[in-house]
Amino acid sequence: MRPVDAVRIVIFGAGGLGRETLQTACEQRAAGQAIEILGFVVDPGVQCPAKVSGFPVYRDPTIFAADATVQFVVAIGSPALRARVAARIVQLAGPRFASIVHPGCVIGRSVAIGNGSIILQSASITTDVRIGRHAVINPQASIAHDCILEDFVSISPAVTLTGGVYVEEGSDIGAGVTVIPRQRIGRWSILGAGTVVLAPVLPNTTVVGVPARTIASRPAGWHDRDEQNGWQPCRA
Repeated sequence: MRPVDAVRIVIFGAGGLGRETLQTACEQRAAGQAIEILGFVVDPGVQCPAKVSGFPVYRDPTIFAADATVQFVVAIGSPALRARVAARIVQLAGPRFASIVHPGCVIGRSVAIGNGSIILQSASITTDVRIGRHAVINPQASIAHDCILEDFVSISPAVTLTGGVYVEEGSDIGAGVTVIPRQRIGRWSILGAGTVVLAPVLPNTTVVGVPARTIASRPAGWHDRDEQNGWQPCRA
């Protein structure tokens, strides 16, 4: 029998991030946290087995909408798609989101983590850091003092954000990126893997290289105009 105060979660997305989120939730449970994992939800149109990693896969998110004890985690890598799916969940069930944080992370006592965020194994977040809603922080990311990450930010593995970096909404920071102190990463920007940021990054741009240089720009609001509206595909 589950504990009366257990957090009951459903994971939207059964791809790689979904399975990593499941593993993290299982590690939390093994560490003594009261968590009950109900399974995954994927888009009705995708090919996916009936179970992924031993947990059931559902295709109709509305079956959980009326159950006020259920909380949701959007485990989708794309910040833009994650934002749209989160908005759909709010329409279906209200803002009932759980944060998933691996017990093997190093997180300072003065770190604030927004609802719906996912922090995976061996991430390091030091002191006076603010993380918004639905952020994803991958393994071995290092986030130093006084950083601010807004909603829907994605931090890939082995990223280093030195002190006082401000990452605006929806930014997607690739594996191994380094950002020097007190730089600002503009909203809905993309930083390619291995980039070294020595100056502010403009919103809605893609930057790559050492030092970072802009290779693409998109119109403001591009992330809302994308027509990909389904849940995360299953690639189990």
